[in-house]
This record gives sequence, structure tokens and C-alpha cells, in this order.
Amino acid sequence: MDNQFNENELPIGELRKIGLIRNGRPDLSEEDLGALLTGHRTDLITLRDLNSDGIHIKKMDAKLSLERTPDGHITLQLHPIYRDIKKHPLLLDAEAEQLEQGTLTHVLKTYQAGDGKKKSWVIEYDPETREFISTDPTKVKVPAKINGEKLSDLQKEQYRNGDVLQLSEGTRLQRRASSRSGVTSNRDALMYSLILDGGISYLLLRGLRNLFGNKNGQKDAYTEGYQRAMLDMQQWQRSKNTAVQAFDPAQELEQQERNLGKSRSR
Repeated sequence: MDNQFNENELPIGELRKIGLIRNGRPDLSEEDLGALLTGHRTDLITLRDLNSDGIHIKKMDAKLSLERTPDGHITLQLHPIYRDIKKHPLLLDAEAEQLEQGTLTHVLKTYQAGDGKKKSWVIEYDPETREFISTDPTKVKVPAKINGEKLSDLQKEQYRNGDVLQLSEGTRLQRRASSRSGVTSNRDALMYSLILDGGISYLLLRGLRNLFGNKNGQKDAYTEGYQRAMLDMQQWQRSKNTAVQAFDPAQELEQQERNLGKSRSR
């Protein structure tokens, strides 16, 4: 949920190779840049005049993501639109077919790894790139609250495993690795409350994709819970700004100079 990558860690050289650096900065929308930093995939981006190993590609649409290797090196991953769908080794043919057709949104697979421990993957299908995406549910960061409603242990487990989660106010949502925001919902905006490093923080998600695709219109985002969570966030922001201003070194120096001037006038 919080940024898995810092902007100063972005692989500028790799972005430059695919023409996504302008004036020394990533030539990406704010939403796509945010998706990269939070460990999600961007929307499809049109790349032009790519040259690699003597091969020239005039135009290609692909999603981008970042990956951190075990030694801490960050690499840029390209997810093009595949001509043929590559089979997933853990999926049965019937499961893969249902994912491709959209009758299933995801499949949770649990198996025994070589070390004897159980391992799980949440597998979904991205129809835009025509590939299967696997997510380790143990590495999914779950919000403490959504729209001001505290999640139960069961709801947190549902979120990790990619199941549809329903709040008491009627909001429904589902974590989706193929979505730029990482979640789809029957509302186009959600307010997450996060516990980070022992403190609380907030994340406002807007422009969410519809949980039900384009079949039904999304409901009004401004539920009572959403508005209450928005007020909590605004109060939190004010308290943060006040704290920063109270310990502003420039203001402290000015106050010391004023105090010194008063003592001299005496």
C-alpha cells in the first residue's frame, strides 16, 4: 500500500532506452508513476522506435512495473500484449479457460514447496496483455480501514486472497494485480487508512475501475463512511502541518533574533 520504491530509485537509464525520459524526468502520467512506485503495473503505454539487439520496433503497447532483485537492484519490467497466451504451470485447463473468459476473477493455489512448507499464489488473468499474473498473498499490504470501517481478520484475509470484500455501507471491492490502482470497486473512489511504522496514514484512491467491468455503472463514492474518513484525513493533514510549522527552524531563528533585540533595547 505504501510506496515500495522511491522516485530517486527509478531506473532512469532503462526508462530513457524506451523513450520515457523528458528533461531528465520520467515522461509518465501521475497515475502511472504512482503505480510504479507502489509496486503495481501501469496502464498500457505506447512505446515507439525501440531498438534492442539489432531489432527495431516501430510501435509497441506495454504495461510497466518495477522489480527489486535480491541484491537490491531495481529493474524495469515490460509487459507487452502477447500474441499467444502462455499457460500457467499451476492452473488446470478448465481454470485457465474460466479466467480467460472472465467467469472467474482469480484462483487461489496452495501447494507444498520443496522445503516442505505450504506456498500459496493468487492467480488472475490480464485480458489487456493476455497473460496470467501471480501474487504472493503473504506479501500483500492490507489497509486497517476502508472508508473509515475497520476490517475484521476475515475481511483482511479476503483482501489478501483476492476475494470480493463487502463493507457494511454497501461498498464492494477486490484487490487486482492487473489494475493500475491495485483494486477495483463498485465505487470510483475509496479512502484507505494505513498503519505504517506505528503511525496512521491515509491513501485516497480515485478513478477506480469498475468491479463489474462495464456492465453496470458505479455507485456514488460519497458514502457516509467515505466522507467521515475524508474528514479524518483532513484533520490528520492539519495536525501534520501544524507540527511541522511549530518546529520550523527559520521561524525559530527569527524568534530568537526578536528576543535578542528586545534584550539589547533594555
